[in-house]
Amino acid sequence: YQYMLDPKVAKMVSKELESETILVFDEAHNIDSVCIEALSVTINDRGLEQATRSLGRLSSEVSRLKASDSQRLQQEYQNLVNGLIDQGLLDAPANDSALASNVLNPDVLSEAVPGNIRRAE
Repeated sequence: YQYMLDPKVAKMVSKELESETILVFDEAHNIDSVCIEALSVTINDRGLEQATRSLGRLSSEVSRLKASDSQRLQQEYQNLVNGLIDQGLLDAPANDSALASNVLNPDVLSEAVPGNIRRAE
């Protein structure tokens, strides 16, 4: 009955059972220790060190992706603004700092930018 009590295995095993199945456990007086064993984990120093290294690599990768996505988003914004200028929907800014502000006139924004992008969905 250990297989039926271990959540990792029970899902697979229970697929083979019919919906109206009744399970009877022999030696059920041991069921509490089997449940404790099935839901317990052992953590040692080596495992914690590996987890810490993995988290460090994950954190580095997330930072890298954020930087990359930020660059791509900024470039996409620049393309959007340039496209709006080319179509005459937005006046060309006097200098590059105006382009960097990421603030469009609300009328232009609602007309030219799809709602899911405006809401960052």
